[in-house]
This record gives sequence, C-alpha cells and structure tokens, in this order.
Amino acid sequence: MTATPLKYSRADWIMGVAALLVLAISALIMLWPQGPAPPNIQGAILPTPKPLSAFRLTDHQGQPFTHTDLNGDWHLISYGFTHCPDICPTTLFELAEFRRQLEEHGRFTDLQVLFYTIDPIRDTRAKLADYVPWFHDTFIGLRANNQTQADAFQTNLGLTAQVSPSDDPADYDVAHGMRLYLIDSQGRYRASLEPTKDRDGSQYYEPERLLEDYLALRSWSNQLR
Repeated sequence: MTATPLKYSRADWIMGVAALLVLAISALIMLWPQGPAPPNIQGAILPTPKPLSAFRLTDHQGQPFTHTDLNGDWHLISYGFTHCPDICPTTLFELAEFRRQLEEHGRFTDLQVLFYTIDPIRDTRAKLADYVPWFHDTFIGLRANNQTQADAFQTNLGLTAQVSPSDDPADYDVAHGMRLYLIDSQGRYRASLEPTKDRDGSQYYEPERLLEDYLALRSWSNQLR
C-alpha cells in the first residue's frame, strides 16, 4: 500500500501559523507575573527581579561594599573607567543632572548612583575618590581588588568590557557598553536602561528621559506590592 501525502491549502497554512502565534502569546502572558502592565521604557524590564549573587568590592573611601549594601535603597549602576575620554564623563554628567532633577521632583529620591570601574589597575581607590564625587558628591565609586571579585560582580549584571593588550602596562585601550542597571531596595536586578542613539551613531543619556523612565518604574513597582 502506498501512503498518500496530505495536501494543505494556503488557508490551512495561514491558520496553522496563526494558531502557533496565539499559543506563543498565551505562553508569554502566563510567564509574565500577573499585575499592572509594565511601563514602556528606553531599556528592558526583567519579568522576574533577579537577586544578585554575593560579591565584594571596595568603595572610593576604602570601605567594603557587598551585595548586602544594596538593601534598603534603590541603586543605579554605571560603569566605565576614569581614563575614558568621552563616554564615561559625559554619562556621569548626565546622571548628575538626572539626580538634580530627581531631587527637584521630590519623589523616589532614595536612589544611590554607583560607578564601577572596569579598569582597577589604573583606577586606584584614590583615583576614584578624586574622580567620582566631582560629578556629584553623593555618587559612589567601586572597584574590585582582584579578578575573582571583578568576575563575581560583572557576571551578576552581564557587564560588557574588553581590555586590549599593550606593550605599555600603563597605556592600553578599554572598550565597554553603556547600559545602566537599576537595582531595587531588596538588592534585585530590576531593569536596564539604554542610551539614546542618533543616526550618526552617537549615544548619550537624556536626563529628562532617565527621570521619566525611573519614576515610571518606581510607580509600577509600588503597584506590584
């Protein structure tokens, strides 16, 4: 006996694809925690907040800074290096203006801005102490004391950075991403924020947009309680 292959019409094919799409959307709805719809931000919101694994760093005053120090307040984490000629100082300027606007707004001011260096060889504690508070006196600089500490922290957030080899140990290139990471008052990774991108390839943060997205995230988070 010879099996006869089934024949499907174009309409059958379209209906099959539509059914698969409905199933996929239903699965996404089921995976996303029930509650108020998340805000539309310039970045990404984690469907489920991610608790950060244990890490140990040192702040620009020489004091230990661990995952437990993230509890209590919200934190916004930026990263880079002090020898950065443009992106890092520009981002910190923009964060300082965002912080000023937040204080003026008066809501959800329990936010600490952190700057983590991906170049701890050149960025000593003293260097961070001179650099980070210059942008805003509440900003805190952080550094790892060894590669194990760096890996533990950077893996938590998925930070992207690359150091190019050089014959001069004091002069080398460092490339890194520009995302900002928002950590809630329970020390959980809640959302990442992305810079504005122009057609010419330039990227930067708009303090007004940062404020809008941050306030929307905080208001939404309060509704989930």
